[in-house]
Amino acid sequence: MLSPDTDPATIRRFNSEVQLAATQIWAFKRKVLGLILRCQLPGGNNFPLLVDHISREANYFRNRLEELNTGRLEPLPDAIIDENVFFLRIMADHAKFISHLLDPSERQLVEQARDFSHDFDQLLYQARDLESMRPQSQTVPLLTQFLDQNRVSVKSLRDFKKTARELIDACRIKSIIHPLLADHVFREAERFLYIIDMFEQYLKGGQVPLQQLAH
Repeated sequence: MLSPDTDPATIRRFNSEVQLAATQIWAFKRKVLGLILRCQLPGGNNFPLLVDHISREANYFRNRLEELNTGRLEPLPDAIIDENVFFLRIMADHAKFISHLLDPSERQLVEQARDFSHDFDQLLYQARDLESMRPQSQTVPLLTQFLDQNRVSVKSLRDFKKTARELIDACRIKSIIHPLLADHVFREAERFLYIIDMFEQYLKGGQVPLQQLAH
């Protein structure tokens, strides 16, 4: 593990090594997706959308590493929209996976997951509308409302995931969701909330450290 006082050249080399590994695993995931879609590899419990989902996450990670290494970060108004478009789709995917991996007899939880799926689909459509209207849409009032609205829904989904994770750990619900997957989707919702906090700090006139923006 790198210490806080590690020199920048060492950090850049480390980031380059990790970026190469992330690129290789992204390429592997895309190959697996192609094999599944061509019916050349049984998917098992891995839906094609799930494989596409994790490949998008790998691509996101390698892009962030490149931005961190080069110092070429997109302007914050653009980042606010782009990060939310990315994570809203991730959250919508999670809700869909949960609804399909719960046992059908868990009717109330399945219905809640479907409601979240619909909610985040709508938020994603709104985010893409804001995206297509930029730069005219990148005003502080519009971006603040955008983040506030997303925060409410992400908090609700985060709490739902937390409850589901606890129930799965205690073997109190019927599903084929692995406890590690339940924990993973919970942590990603937590991460999204953290990013929203950073952007709200910026819109209020605060300074956001570069290393935080590169996540």
